[in-house]
Amino acid sequence: MIKKDIKRSAAACIILTVLFVGFIGLFCLGTLFSKDREFSEMENRMLAQKPELSLSEIFVKKGEKTFMDKLEEYMSDQIFMKDTMMSVKTECDYFSGKTYQNGVYFSKGGFLLQKYSENAPLIDKNVGCINDFAEAVNVPVDFMLVPNSVCVNADRLPAGALTDDQRQTAERVKSELSPKVTMYDPYDLLCDLQTNKNVNTYYKTDHHWTAGAARAACDGWLASIGMEPTDELYTLNKVSDFYGTLYSKAPAQFIQPDEFSYYVNNAGQYEVYYIAENKYVYSMVDESFLKKKDKYASFFGGNFAQIKIRRTNDPEGDKKPKILVIKDSYANSLIPFLADRFSEVYVVDLRYYHTGLVSDIVKENGINRVLLCYNVDFLNEDQNFIWLG
Repeated sequence: MIKKDIKRSAAACIILTVLFVGFIGLFCLGTLFSKDREFSEMENRMLAQKPELSLSEIFVKKGEKTFMDKLEEYMSDQIFMKDTMMSVKTECDYFSGKTYQNGVYFSKGGFLLQKYSENAPLIDKNVGCINDFAEAVNVPVDFMLVPNSVCVNADRLPAGALTDDQRQTAERVKSELSPKVTMYDPYDLLCDLQTNKNVNTYYKTDHHWTAGAARAACDGWLASIGMEPTDELYTLNKVSDFYGTLYSKAPAQFIQPDEFSYYVNNAGQYEVYYIAENKYVYSMVDESFLKKKDKYASFFGGNFAQIKIRRTNDPEGDKKPKILVIKDSYANSLIPFLADRFSEVYVVDLRYYHTGLVSDIVKENGINRVLLCYNVDFLNEDQNFIWLG
């Protein structure tokens, strides 16, 4: 069968051409005349700014970015209506039947679940660093390894989803840890909360666990070391319209926001010292972030190299032990509870603390116990455990 050429009228061709040129022109002019943004709340990162052409930009060393590389990044970051276009693309992909977008699965119940691919060599290396650290200190070392939502909510994944099993990773870590490290695995506890008590242990649009899950895990760990749980009178505060990090990877108008929550002990008074910044504040919640997209950063205002926390109105404070928490961002929602159980809480984030041996912090400050608190995804991807020393 011979296909005949489809003939279009001259008017139709002109209209299509005008629409196409107009569409391209709209985005070019919009990008040219719109004010450059320095920060993207959607992507939670600084955006590339307009590069300046100079001799140093022309003659660059091998491996460095050229002027054209920087210009390309700038145009990509500052393109007109970028966030809207990202959302439109996600919606088109979803309604065409795609359940996977930029590392995220659209899952049952409105959950966005991040794909997990085990990096066994890096896990082995990181566990080795933890073991070496435990050998270097003379105090009990605990390791809380928190599963991610894709593990606890695995039954929500769409058909055909390809993701590795984090339970196998947890077993791998258990088998490799030194006898000097006690592992606390909150998986069963989180599953019980999620399944039997109908509590969302993870946000639907964010990769973090909820405040309720963090408190339950904290209570479970405290019980495992023979300490009393969090019996203070905490107030649970809630903030609506929370769109988290996973939403930034797969934004779409049909995705419903989370309700962000955090606990506050209104009877407690605290001193929080940011050591590198030489700054004191008197609350563990930075309320300015509650009005921004990245509401989870309201815990301590985000992540910092080293923090020291002390409750100033605890009459029994001097009799309590000191703890060092080495952590990722999951621990940020758990640490406030520890401030009511320990006389001093020292916090180190290895992504930013590269100024000395962490083991020296233990010795110099009379630390009685160390808690490493990490989520499985972080242990699987982070390269900074070498800074444990």
